[in-house]
Amino acid sequence: MTLGRKLALVTLAFLVLWSAHTGVGHFGRTQAASFSGLVNEAGKLRIHSQRIALLSIVCGSYDSRESAAIALCLDAIKRSIDNYESSLQIVANAPFKLLFKSDRQQINAYVAELQADWIEYRTAAELVLEPMTEGVLSDQSQYFEANNERLLARAEALTELLVASQRRVQAAQDKVLNALQFSGLLLLIVLALIGYRQGVRPLRELALLARRAEQGNYGWRLDYQASDEVGELVEAFNKSNLRTQHLLDQLREEAEIARCAEIETDSILESAADGIIISTNDGCIVRINREAERIFGYPREDLVGRSVNELVPVRHRKAHGTYHSRYLRKAKARTMGGTIAAVRRDGNEVSVEISLSPVQDGSQQRMIAVVRDATQRLKIEADRQRLLSIMDATPDVTAMFTVDRKLIYLNPAGLRLLRGVSIEEVANQRFDDLLTAESLRLMCEQAMPKALSDGLWSGELKLWSESVGEIPVLLLLIAHTNDKGKERHLSAIARNISERKRFEAELLQRATHDQLTGLANRVLFEDRLKQAIYQAQRNDLMVAVVFIDLDNFKLINDTMGHAIGDMLLREIGRRLEAHLRKHDTKARLGGDEFAVILDRLSRPEDAIPIVQNLGEALRQPIRLRGRELTVTTSMGVSVYPADGSNTETLLMHADTAMYQAKSAGRNRHCLFVPAMNLQVSERLNIENDLRHALAHDELRLHYQPVIDAKTKVVVGSEALLRWQHPRHGFMQPDRFIPIAEESDLIIEIGQWVLEQACLQARKWQDSGLMPGFVAVNVSARQLREPALTQTVQKALELSGLAPYLLELELTEGSVLQGTVIARQILDEIQGLGVRLVADDFGTGYSSLSFLKLFRFDKVKIDREFVRDMLTDKGDAAIVRATIAMAHAFGATAVGEGVETAAQADALRHCGCDQLQGYLFGKPMDAFRLQEFMQSR
Repeated sequence: MTLGRKLALVTLAFLVLWSAHTGVGHFGRTQAASFSGLVNEAGKLRIHSQRIALLSIVCGSYDSRESAAIALCLDAIKRSIDNYESSLQIVANAPFKLLFKSDRQQINAYVAELQADWIEYRTAAELVLEPMTEGVLSDQSQYFEANNERLLARAEALTELLVASQRRVQAAQDKVLNALQFSGLLLLIVLALIGYRQGVRPLRELALLARRAEQGNYGWRLDYQASDEVGELVEAFNKSNLRTQHLLDQLREEAEIARCAEIETDSILESAADGIIISTNDGCIVRINREAERIFGYPREDLVGRSVNELVPVRHRKAHGTYHSRYLRKAKARTMGGTIAAVRRDGNEVSVEISLSPVQDGSQQRMIAVVRDATQRLKIEADRQRLLSIMDATPDVTAMFTVDRKLIYLNPAGLRLLRGVSIEEVANQRFDDLLTAESLRLMCEQAMPKALSDGLWSGELKLWSESVGEIPVLLLLIAHTNDKGKERHLSAIARNISERKRFEAELLQRATHDQLTGLANRVLFEDRLKQAIYQAQRNDLMVAVVFIDLDNFKLINDTMGHAIGDMLLREIGRRLEAHLRKHDTKARLGGDEFAVILDRLSRPEDAIPIVQNLGEALRQPIRLRGRELTVTTSMGVSVYPADGSNTETLLMHADTAMYQAKSAGRNRHCLFVPAMNLQVSERLNIENDLRHALAHDELRLHYQPVIDAKTKVVVGSEALLRWQHPRHGFMQPDRFIPIAEESDLIIEIGQWVLEQACLQARKWQDSGLMPGFVAVNVSARQLREPALTQTVQKALELSGLAPYLLELELTEGSVLQGTVIARQILDEIQGLGVRLVADDFGTGYSSLSFLKLFRFDKVKIDREFVRDMLTDKGDAAIVRATIAMAHAFGATAVGEGVETAAQADALRHCGCDQLQGYLFGKPMDAFRLQEFMQSR
């Protein structure tokens, strides 16, 4: 804005303020005059109401005969009513717009109340104007006396409110006038400040700068920006000073350039990396630089003025002179070529490269020789050749290539890898040709970016060879930069780690797989199961864990040897691989225990046909070393998530289900149900309690008498084990004996039973109560213990019992589980004089071979045949045949489970030698059996 426009704007602002001040003053005066009339009308309301009341009382006091006076009085009342109405109407119609909102609301309320009271008041006054029937005026004096004061009070309150409202409006108008006056004063002050800042001060500073420019100082500038005339003046002055300063700077620069031009030649000459010798045509040296001093070992004072020929070895001076003359005849620039020898001041020779250039210096011609010391370059070249020899000899692949992977160099090991590519063809090859597709992706995405950012990268990838195929290597990738820090090329050193990879793979295989079968081991199995559970969670599927145990595998190991057992385990592993889905995990957990993970199941029922088919495949005969074996399995199945949410729980529940399958008869599979946990828990509790039973003296022996069939005399007894459990009371053997056999506690318990039975029999023998035998049951687990013979011998020695009075009862199954070992042990026991008894004869699969292999002293007929021999002809025939076979082998026949006299008579009739059963006595403790024998 120009100064004229700024002045017009200030004038306009003052006019606005003056107009506002005048308008507010005029409005205040007009408002005051208007409110004066309004207050006057409000005051008239008070006067008119008093007049009406007074006239009504006066007119009411006149006699009817004073008609003229009454008429005048009534006319006066009527005029007063009209005047009141007129004044009230004026007050009610007043706009009150200039009053404050709260005052307007209160005035309107007062007017409304006054109008309401006036209606009633006017009605009373109008009654005065109507004559009564008797011709007497209506007397309302009492009403006026009672209500006139209220009407007067309301009129007076209205008047006071109007006055107060007018005063508040007047006070606001005074504030506005004061604000306008203050604004004008403030505007005047601001105008003065702006005038000083934008007018007086810049003009004063401009005058100061003009005096400085007069003294030759043009570097000062006035920092003032405005669009008015003063701003234009300042800008023009600044530009003028800037232009003048620029011209002065250019003059100084040109003078400096002219001064430095003379020095530049010397500077270039001295700073040159090569030596420079300037000589005349006849070879006289006129000038040298610092590098030439260093190369030849002369200070320049000694070398200037001497002949160039003195720097040439004596043997080359003649040739140098010939070449110098020939060159002068046709002088032209000659670039550096091969190296030549030069002589230093100390007499040593130095290899140099020389370039020549003729130059005209006025009327004379000069020769400029640029001499480069080649000693370091030749040394570097020699080192390079040695390095190349090493790189050519190394078996590691060494390559150099550009950032876009174009080959620059490839050592012989790399050339052999490419098969037939010559060194000349390397420039047309790419480093990509050495890599597999996956390694190329790794090179592009990780290795090269890392090397280019950090300088190097190392890692494993695979090279490709036409003859070998994929070769795993450990690669070191190095990025080489130039002087400016920009990458020029990369080098790669690759070492073949095929043997290490093979060794690592073998270690991993051994760490995660079973060495015998090649299946996954427990570590890998549990890891795969975790992954399967995770995938099932994500895809809302199920996972089944199958725990597989071979039935009677220990028997195969004991009878056929561990080599056959290992061959069997390998065949089982092969069948698991062949008959299960490819993605199912198959594992050997240890011994004869296998496990399978069946994943991607939609329902638990989906696992059943897979398990059934697997069981059928494993049951197929296996031929090993000319012998055919049929192996059955017990399998337990648990399903995620119903039977567990982690690997430990699923394996435990599958194991529990497998034991349930074994308990149910083996050669089957069982799905886990929660009730099995109760059975397993009970079994564990029994096993834990059984371990403390001997120490806490909880085991008891009961004895059942054995009767001679003819004389009916007690000839012996069978010792039967009972357990006095602290919480469950007497526990039958069938509840804890299988657990004792599985946990090997039967060895310790069996030894205790032998010792206690022998001691008790010796006590009875010494007391003369029972000179007969005592029979003790021996389990299959005890028969697999080579120390059984020593255990029997120890019991006999401890008790002093005669060996022939001790009988060991064995079942067919316990003996035939390990025929070779059992026969050896039983032969040793019979050698001691102990008698052997075939218990539960006829319930096994090989009864005839059983009697043939082992020479038993007694054969006990199983109670099942004795029970039904009177009603079942087949059982009767079996009993007779068993007695006949026992006698044929020279053994005594014993009938078990005799409960009736008819059974006893039938057995006697068949030739049975001894009887045992509830008919003659139930199992009882030693004290009760002693009483029983005393009573007989």
